[in-house]
Amino acid sequence: MLDFEIILGLLLVAALVQPVARRVDVPVAIAQVVAGLVLSAIPVVARVEVNPELAFTIFVPPLLFFAAATGSLRDVRRNARPILLLAVALVLVTTTVVAVVAHALAPELTWAAAFMLGAIVAPPDADVTTSIARRLGVPPRLVTVLEGETMLNDTAAFVSYRMAMRAALIGTFVLANAAVQFLVIGAIGVAVGLAIGGIVYWLTNLIEDAPVETTISLVTPFAAYLLAEALGGSGVLAVVTSGFIFSRFIPRTLSARTRLRARVTWETLIFGLGGLIFTLIGVQIGRLAPVILRGGDMTLLRVAAVVSATVIGARMIWVFLSAYVPRFVSPGLRARDPYPSWRVIAILGWAGLRGGDTLVMVLGVPYRTSAGAPYPGRDTIVAVALGVIVVTLLVQGLTLRPMIKGLAIPRDDVVEKEERRARLAAARAALARLREAAEREHLSRGVVAYLRAAIKLRTRQDLDDIVHAAGHDGQTTEDVVRRIEKEVRDAARQAVVRLRDDNAIGQEALRRIQNDLDLDEVRSIDDPLTAAPARRSSG
Repeated sequence: MLDFEIILGLLLVAALVQPVARRVDVPVAIAQVVAGLVLSAIPVVARVEVNPELAFTIFVPPLLFFAAATGSLRDVRRNARPILLLAVALVLVTTTVVAVVAHALAPELTWAAAFMLGAIVAPPDADVTTSIARRLGVPPRLVTVLEGETMLNDTAAFVSYRMAMRAALIGTFVLANAAVQFLVIGAIGVAVGLAIGGIVYWLTNLIEDAPVETTISLVTPFAAYLLAEALGGSGVLAVVTSGFIFSRFIPRTLSARTRLRARVTWETLIFGLGGLIFTLIGVQIGRLAPVILRGGDMTLLRVAAVVSATVIGARMIWVFLSAYVPRFVSPGLRARDPYPSWRVIAILGWAGLRGGDTLVMVLGVPYRTSAGAPYPGRDTIVAVALGVIVVTLLVQGLTLRPMIKGLAIPRDDVVEKEERRARLAAARAALARLREAAEREHLSRGVVAYLRAAIKLRTRQDLDDIVHAAGHDGQTTEDVVRRIEKEVRDAARQAVVRLRDDNAIGQEALRRIQNDLDLDEVRSIDDPLTAAPARRSSG
């Protein structure tokens, strides 16, 4: 029980650190790591332990699901080549290179243990980098690649990690079997994700209750992850797949109130989990510092420093090679997708901070093998992995923002253009539906003017005044107006969703406009908190 209370305390600290970090203009994640490091000086906090399997189950599914559900499947598909080169190829390359370097520097690490260390430090955490990038207005394509890399690199890293763990536990490893197993695990994960996504789609069509639907959305990533893992598949890939499916149907199956409530709930959950992860990183670093520095032995520090340099260098080299070599070799690719600016590639290469994924895998390193012997090189694996987190957060995290500003990348307004296009389409569809309704219901000019008002806060008094001026029966006219309001709003929503489905706009433009429509719908009800649940949108 004490550990649970300490975790709650760390969560509170992580939340309180955010306004302080923003005031001093330091990335929130780094401030949370520092806070955890300071708290580790308290003995009762330093002794807190997190169950490894529980850590996987609690942290991984919601973080990945939210990234997939809010990401743009269209943009991920368009950038599939660079994303896969980073999320799969670079993860495997980094895992291998780090394993070779670590095994040479620390002979006590078996090859299986060295590959486990490589898998642990291979996947970057884009939460810090994308938040910085968005605020500074870097090209949306760069943000998309970073987000897509984060969603998919977990699959490659976690599968490699579990294979290396199994090899270290059992003592054997066969590359051919591992390759086949990788494909099978991935296929099962995708199948489970599709199945869970289909079930959730059916349930949200069947149920019209905001708290229940929000709860279903919270349960979905855990259901996908646990079922896939139970069937021997990739829980990570199952979560990502179900998240993408969820993003496709929520504009049609969830009511406006449900979307607004779910959005706030999910954003709070992700903020809490992310803050807790980085605070735990600080606690773990402070906890292991005496072990790393014991007796003045600098071996672990040297290994951590060299592995950190290897991780950073491998990414920088890889992103430049993968960006320029294929275009140099293929004129067709060069014509379709010209050479990117070296400044963008430099930022992409430098944005390789390690964080939550690495910590979760560190917490999952077992203490003993299946034979009961101490797990080979566990202390070295944990210490070096945490060292990589510290180096990347401090060196790259603190210099990324100055680097982006210094390179002066022109601001890209692609999302804003898509949003303007979608708003225009929504307005046209809404006005067309309003004209039909005005003729059908013989509406007065005052009522039509009220309905033509752009999305803005409208009060009950506005409508009462219009009804009174029109000289109609108040209750009847209000019912008619509310019904037409819904028709007009749904027409606008349908137009925007069609643009998203036709890949004319991305998920971010859809989200912005849908959020405005949802707020407008809820505002049209006197008391959104106590009124009867709004009927689901037909968009």
